[in-house]
Amino acid sequence: MKGTMRIVLVMLLFCIQNLSAQTDALKPEQVFGIYFNTFVKQDERALQQLNDYLAPFLGTENTYTIDLNKSFNDEIQVLTGNFLANLPKETAAACQAEAGEYFSALLNNVKNTGYVVKSTKEVKNEYAANSWVTELSVDLSFPVPANVSTLKLEEARKMNAEDLKSYLKNKTKAFAKSEKKSTVHQIFKLYQVKKEGNTYYWNGGPQELVWKLNNSYFKSLNH
Repeated sequence: MKGTMRIVLVMLLFCIQNLSAQTDALKPEQVFGIYFNTFVKQDERALQQLNDYLAPFLGTENTYTIDLNKSFNDEIQVLTGNFLANLPKETAAACQAEAGEYFSALLNNVKNTGYVVKSTKEVKNEYAANSWVTELSVDLSFPVPANVSTLKLEEARKMNAEDLKSYLKNKTKAFAKSEKKSTVHQIFKLYQVKKEGNTYYWNGGPQELVWKLNNSYFKSLNH
């Protein structure tokens, strides 16, 4: 009798754990939010949450080991370097600090992007048989200056160092203020991964998310 009771208790415990796992399964909107907070908001807690989510179906060796703060600063340096490389050497050297502050303000606005998932739908994965993709229809809301567009390289090339410094400082102030919102629509994909009766969602890497968001942001500034 005691043996039978133990079996019943073990089965009951298993059912409760299984039910709990199903209840805790994240919806695609929630998974998108974790990706967004990690790679757009540069949130360290979201990175840990993302890795905890990915580990059961991708393995810990395929989770992200990234210094988000360093990644953000590296992106500022790349944009700054590309801009300065197109200027006369003396002008570039004199304006390095101001150019870095400008691109920092620009990318901080990207970090402050908001989003609303309008709808989701399942479509067949064209790259894998018997596999599905969840498409998310998303509105992205960017903070933008009232009347200032992005920095125009052709204008910058014509300026001397002092004029360019002033130009960059004014642009930086405008982007730091950014009292308006610009909303654009995008479609993002999450690939469904089935494992042990659960459905997980994976975006295949952050490149598409970051590229689409950056591209949409810069386009919104020039409209």
